[in-house]
Amino acid sequence: MTLTQRYSNDTMVREYDRIYDPGHSWLEVPIKDVRDSGIYDKITAYSPIKGGMMYLEEDCYLYTFYQAMTKLKGYTININNINVDDFDEYLQNL
Repeated sequence: MTLTQRYSNDTMVREYDRIYDPGHSWLEVPIKDVRDSGIYDKITAYSPIKGGMMYLEEDCYLYTFYQAMTKLKGYTININNINVDDFDEYLQNL
């Protein structure tokens, strides 16, 4: 990959939201990005799907996804933190 490919039009930069409730967190990622990362077939029901987004559970899949995207695919990942009272309620209200 050339420097032009890596940095032109920010195509190698992804921005995601990390949703925190008092006990846990999930990274909100478009399903397409999870598929592109190569880890889609490793994800279980602990990472719910809603509205074309997958919510990668912090204990297993968030770090695996992050490593796949940064180390294997060469992306720069920016994460915004969002605090909520209850994740299940947050998902219901989307």
